[in-house]
Amino acid sequence: MEMTARYAHFWGCFIPGRLPHVEKATRLVMERLGLQAIDMDGFTCCPEKGLVQTRSHREWLLTAARNLAIAEESGVDLITPCPGCLGTLAGAHAEVVGDSRARRAVRDGLAVVGRRYEGRATARHLLDVLDRDVGLVRLQQYAIKPMVGMRVAVHYGCHLIRPSQDVNFDDPFEPSRFDEMVEAIGAESVPYESKMLCCGGLMSRVDDEELGRDMVRTKLRELKRLEADAIVLACPSCMLQYDVTQSVLVRRGEDLGVPVLYYSELLCLAMGVDPAELGLSNHRVDVSPFLAKWEDHLDQLAGLTGTLDLRRVQNCADCGACVLECPVAQTDLDYDPSAVMRALAAGRLEEVLRSHDLWKCHDCYLCSERCWQGWSMLDTFREVRRIAIERGLAPETLVTGRCTLERDGRLVRPSDAHRKRLGLRPAPEADAAELRRLLNVGVSGAGEGEESDDVHTPQ
Repeated sequence: MEMTARYAHFWGCFIPGRLPHVEKATRLVMERLGLQAIDMDGFTCCPEKGLVQTRSHREWLLTAARNLAIAEESGVDLITPCPGCLGTLAGAHAEVVGDSRARRAVRDGLAVVGRRYEGRATARHLLDVLDRDVGLVRLQQYAIKPMVGMRVAVHYGCHLIRPSQDVNFDDPFEPSRFDEMVEAIGAESVPYESKMLCCGGLMSRVDDEELGRDMVRTKLRELKRLEADAIVLACPSCMLQYDVTQSVLVRRGEDLGVPVLYYSELLCLAMGVDPAELGLSNHRVDVSPFLAKWEDHLDQLAGLTGTLDLRRVQNCADCGACVLECPVAQTDLDYDPSAVMRALAAGRLEEVLRSHDLWKCHDCYLCSERCWQGWSMLDTFREVRRIAIERGLAPETLVTGRCTLERDGRLVRPSDAHRKRLGLRPAPEADAAELRRLLNVGVSGAGEGEESDDVHTPQ
């Protein structure tokens, strides 16, 4: 067997058996990112801690070490989309490396089946590989159809982050890496109180399914209230809880219906993979509302492409260094010009066009002078205002001012009487007719070359 792969797939039990669409999405992600992994015969259950380790620590350790030995013999590490498998395999690796008694037990035990594990191979979760080996910048670059405008709730679960000394993924109490990976492909990670709540999947194995349903219900009710577009996760047990168990609650008449997506599925969509190819119809909770809203935001974003430099708009939205010095924001504490930029970066053009905040910028140029990127949000504000004017969404005073300019050639008519009292001569006449010809202000019914005193009102 020619070995060019860096990893061996370790799918575990639930993904091939009950969630093959997650396997499909994971394979597509790795293929498109150029991550080479092989499938190897011989792997068994990781094994699952609750079922095996509770009964016999030795059985758990030997089973895990055997799986690791198979990978080590081929000179690769294991990559798994399952945090439960990660916890077991990484935990067994740490025990073999750090405990001489465990090392002897594994050596003697594996000798029975003709295998050996020296601790050279270990396991990593798919998210860890995507973050550390691929990087957020490349994920952003591959997101050709970014999740603009989508409010996604990240669910870490338990075993992706704990025990931290084994899995070494993120802070076990205040993690952020998964959120950053979601935001790298354009979505907004929704903050919520029950974020670190367990899915309750173990409850079904100890004959307390109703408690597990309560745990699902608690989180999904909050996300429903916050109008999250979906919950995204990276654990098959959590997937079964939030998708399958939620579908049971929905059939009972509960008002939930929060779409559930594996991160690999979300990333595939952002990469442009057809939802039908991913088998999203296999989800128990309908994901079509999520897809419809996402496609609508992409359509809005497409309307901005070629009009705005969206990459710079996003950089501006991410920075916001000049906001504290904005004179309007210092007075109006509810005004945040960066919020306008964030909405544009997310493709929410219609929202911005109908917001009065679009017109609060005073063209003071302070942001232009302060911008360390050598750019300014001012040009973006002007371009979006132009679109608003074309659609008839400008404030009435602005429309009136434009009409006055076209009619009189100036915004304010001089008062000759007032000037005379001050000993001033009448103000010079403005040639409004020539200005109208210059600006090509057409008047209905006027012949070519004819002038008219009628004033065109922009629509």
